[in-house]
Amino acid sequence: MPLELRVFTLADLPRGLEIEKLAYAPNPFTPFLFPGPFPEESKKMRSEYFIKALEQDQTARHVKVIDTEIEDDENEQMVAWAKVHVYKEPPELSPRVFGPGSNVEACEKLWGGILAQRTRLVGAKPHVYLHMLQTHPTQQGRGAGTTLIQWALEQAQELGLPVYLEASPDGHGLYLRNGFQDVDLLETDLSQWGAKDMHRIWNMMWYPKGA
Repeated sequence: MPLELRVFTLADLPRGLEIEKLAYAPNPFTPFLFPGPFPEESKKMRSEYFIKALEQDQTARHVKVIDTEIEDDENEQMVAWAKVHVYKEPPELSPRVFGPGSNVEACEKLWGGILAQRTRLVGAKPHVYLHMLQTHPTQQGRGAGTTLIQWALEQAQELGLPVYLEASPDGHGLYLRNGFQDVDLLETDLSQWGAKDMHRIWNMMWYPKGA
């Protein structure tokens, strides 16, 4: 199996941000939430967010999946990555900040609802939060996402903690196949900015064996 799990480091961040951009580009809501343009200030804010998580956030754990058969370019070996937060104590949740290039009003409506759901469902409980999981579009369907999910579940099982996440329509089935359960569905109306469909996010939980 050429796919291997490795620790994600600061040196991997440029590749990680590249994967993030490509992974979200096909999302039909991206033009309404992040219409651009994106100045260097916006890119810097996103980089600084992950640098802070890597260097200062003791709850954050980052991992990547590489393809060992890609030998010509070490940077391109990384095909997916994920970030989880391990909250052994109830977390202090705060609203997300949106930089230049964002439709701030639309983003605050969407992520404000997401934060409210998260606060209601797990905000006062110890848990593992699978915050993000991104796979390069050309590498999807090879098992990289499942590898990252199973790593997160192993961490949670060792700690005896449930795992919480918010799933998009594209990722919903993958999480169901890996043992997550739907606990709620958040629908957000973004039609005032031109969206034709409701934005849907599934709130999902996984519970450790023996819990």
